Amino acid sequence: MNPHAGKAQDIADRIARAVRSAAAVDARCTEALNGLKAAKGLEVTDATLEDMRRDTADVHAATVRHLVAGMPQNGSPAENKAWWEGLDEEQRREYLDVAPELIGMLDGIPAIARDEANRHYLPVLIAELERTGNDPAMLEGLRKIDDRLREPSKVPMFLLGVGDEGNGRAIISFGNPDTARNVSAYVPGLGTKLDAEFGGGTVKRALDTAIGAQRYDKSTASIVWLGYDAPQNIDVMSTADADKGAPAYNRFMAGLVATNQHDDPHVTAIGHSYGSLTVGTAAKQSGGIPGVDDIVLVGSPGVGVDRAADLGVPPQRVYVGAADNDIVTKLPTVPEALMHATGVAVRLPVPGFLSDPGGDDIYFGKDPAGKAFGAQRFAVDDGPHPVLDGEPIAAHSQYFTPETDRVSADNIARVVAGEYGITTEGHR
Repeated sequence: MNPHAGKAQDIADRIARAVRSAAAVDARCTEALNGLKAAKGLEVTDATLEDMRRDTADVHAATVRHLVAGMPQNGSPAENKAWWEGLDEEQRREYLDVAPELIGMLDGIPAIARDEANRHYLPVLIAELERTGNDPAMLEGLRKIDDRLREPSKVPMFLLGVGDEGNGRAIISFGNPDTARNVSAYVPGLGTKLDAEFGGGTVKRALDTAIGAQRYDKSTASIVWLGYDAPQNIDVMSTADADKGAPAYNRFMAGLVATNQHDDPHVTAIGHSYGSLTVGTAAKQSGGIPGVDDIVLVGSPGVGVDRAADLGVPPQRVYVGAADNDIVTKLPTVPEALMHATGVAVRLPVPGFLSDPGGDDIYFGKDPAGKAFGAQRFAVDDGPHPVLDGEPIAAHSQYFTPETDRVSADNIARVVAGEYGITTEGHR
């Protein structure tokens, strides 16, 4: 006899009872409403609706507890995958319909199921923020994502994660990462949160990469991963957010490898700005970033290591884009910043003990675009000058965008598609 059969049946029975209980409460609520409507002079007051909302929430919470009991506890992506595959269709439907929030962010669950769960959960999040008014910026971000899901897209869109934790969570793929031979996951940096800008410009970066890469190989999916709290202001000077985000990113990447249908998919990790530090921190963990073949770092203030070889892939498979007018790629070390309080932080090498002899230290380690780091530096547009053109950060924001930097966008797309015919430029 299968030793797990009895437990599985018990879980299924509890789920069924919870669902029947929810249906019964719903029926009682409907009957009560009908009674209120039937009696002349009676109104459904705000207090009545609030009581009903609480009752419904209580039933939903009880149902979720039953569903959680049937899930792997702190399971790895591989264990989550095995659990999901062990459920029958009716059991899967109960999770997707009753508690989509349990499935939508669960690494190791197939992309199609995560997408369905998050599409169910998204209007719930929107409705709750509309009701409470707690976070108007996040509400706008969720609405932007909802709009994108409703609009035609040049590449099919999959909502692999959404939530209101911290500054918001959103994981969006253009292309199915389970069926694609080439999959990339891009980590954004400073100032990124679930808001209107994320739903517009940040998400477009993943779409542009997918469109560009599919010119070289149609079997390509490009993901933007906001599965952590990126720094919003002064906390950008600390590695704390990267330290917290790196394990979550590695777990997500392990899930991608677990659910991909190819024996050896080509996987690219991409980090922009502070996101490059998060990618670098993930690469330093034991075993490196699961399944990764190539690493792309753009607009980087340093990645927490001094050599490309320390990122868990051959150094020739680490690609760096650094515009000459991108001041983030020239952030000073702390001693240099103290010595040169200019108001605009740019790296100014200081002789002696305050600086490295080669002058290639930046805020979070060696300059990835420098020769000593040992990566391939690909060609990018210099971008607008921060002073002469009056655009301090424009050069930092255009790496993915073909309308403003076609060379950089194409180089990133080539790496993601496994094309590798990039155009290079000399190290700093």
